[in-house]
Parts: sequence; structure tokens; C-alpha cells
Amino acid sequence: MIAIVIALIVFVLSGFGLGYWLQRNSAARQASQPQPRGADQLAKLHWREFAKLVLQAMHARGFDPVIEDGMPADGIPTNGNDILLERDGERALLASKYGTASLVGASALLGLAKSATLRGAARVIVVTPGRFDEEAARLALQQNIELIDGEAVWPEVRPYVAHPEAEAPHADAAQAGAQARGPLLAWGGAAVIGVLAWGLAQALLPAGGADDDMPPPPPVIAKAKAAAQAPMAMEAIPTDPAQLEQRRREAANAISTLFGVDRALWSTQSTLLVYLDSEDADPVSELCPLLERYPELAASRVQLQPPAGSKKPVRFKQCRTY
Repeated sequence: MIAIVIALIVFVLSGFGLGYWLQRNSAARQASQPQPRGADQLAKLHWREFAKLVLQAMHARGFDPVIEDGMPADGIPTNGNDILLERDGERALLASKYGTASLVGASALLGLAKSATLRGAARVIVVTPGRFDEEAARLALQQNIELIDGEAVWPEVRPYVAHPEAEAPHADAAQAGAQARGPLLAWGGAAVIGVLAWGLAQALLPAGGADDDMPPPPPVIAKAKAAAQAPMAMEAIPTDPAQLEQRRREAANAISTLFGVDRALWSTQSTLLVYLDSEDADPVSELCPLLERYPELAASRVQLQPPAGSKKPVRFKQCRTY
């Protein structure tokens, strides 16, 4: 029985422990895996592909590229120059700062305001798949330049990215499968550990019945149990009259100390006269064990004498029959 209890406890603790460990391990692996989608995906595009996505986003805002002499039909310069946009007669200069660096500084913005003025644009828009540093942000605020970094441009170009999350269903399915298998693996491992714990407990605990599974009793309890189960040994009765008289006096003196007893004395060798100090006193339950300590006195006749003046009759008791 104890082996089964130990196995169940080990099974439950192992199940919760393995489940917690697998969950944390899965979360750590997921956090460490690179995420190719979102704004980071833009940095992997060619400059012309990125510029094309940005033009599509600007078209959604109402801007169209101004086709100048020598420019391709899509409005994207082959030399990487800035693009002139127009919306309802308003012109804006679009600059795509695309390179290997993910951080664009203020130097990349220098001269854009003057170039926009020369080309008849009233505003400047600068887009990057990375991000702008603090100095670039301050300069843009001074020169009224709109900055759009990767995190801001991604929601605008996302509708135009071909299958932007083509791999997402597979990744999500794999993650969902791993999460579904997690509890099964945890409790399966816990079951194996529980069986091993049961086998180990069976090997270490003593074999036998229910009594063998219980801890050994303390020595005092064991001795008391053995004494209760052993047959009572009869005390040898002395044959010396003086010893017998001494034992009768000892019994009478002990009974005289009981509550409700005034005094006790032997009227004959087999009759104990007990004087009570109240009408309601009934010391028989305490008196008999004192007499039964002496085998020769156990069957003595006990005369219970009520107090003087009491109307209650004298009573007679016998603790043990012959």
C-alpha cells in the first residue's frame, strides 16, 4: 500500500514538473528563433522591390509618381535617385534610404529639403526598412520632413507583399502540434517515473502483509500490547498468616483514601467494612481494583455502611466471585 502511495505522489509531482519544464523550454526556443516576417522582411528585399512597395503604399495615399524624361514607366529611377510624387497638384519628394545599415542618421537627410524645393516639391518623405536615430529625428522636425521607418511602413506595404506570411501556417501548425504534445509527453514521462518509483519502493520496503507496511511500534507500546495479549499470570498467595494480615491492612488503608470513604477495616478475614462519609458515595468502581490486586482478597465481601443517621440501608458488594 505504501509503495502505491509513493508512486502516485511521484507521478503527480513529476507530471506537473515536466509540464512546466516543457512549457518554459518551448517558450525559450520560440523566442530564440528568428522571425523573418514583418518589418525585417523588408530588409531582405532588393532596393527596386522595396521602392516598388513604397510607391504602391504612396499610391494608396493618393500619390502618383511624376514621369520625367528618361524615367522607366513604373516611375522608379534606375540610378536610385529620389522619386517625385504628385497628389491633387501637390508635389512631394520621396527618398528611400535603403542599404545594409539598419540605422539611418541625420547625414542621409542633408540636402533633401533643398532638392525638393528645386524640383517644385513642398514636402519630403523619407522611408527606410530600418530606423532613424535621434539626430535624424530632430533634423526632420526642423525641416518638416516626414520619416517612415520599417515598423511604420510595414502595415502600409504589407497588402502588396506577395504571400507575406506564406510560412506562417506551417510554423503555427508546428507550434500548435508541439503545444498539444507537451502535456502528453509530460504525463507519459511522469507515468514512467511513477512506475520506477513503485518498483524501487517495492524493493526497499519489507515484503509481507499490511502489518509489514506499518512502522514498528515504540518499545513501550509493543510491551503493553504483548502484555495485554499474553495470558494473565496468577500471583502466588503467601501462606504466612502475618503476611496475609499485612496485605489485608494494605488493602484497607488504600481503600480508606478513596473519595467518599471515611474509613475501611476488616470485620472478619473475608468481610471488609467500608464506612461512607456521604449518602451518595459509591466507591465500588475504584474499590474493586484495589482488592483485586490481592488474589486472596478479590472475592471478599464488601459491606458499605452509610453515615450515621442516614436512612439508606447497608449495601453488600462482591468484586469477584470464587
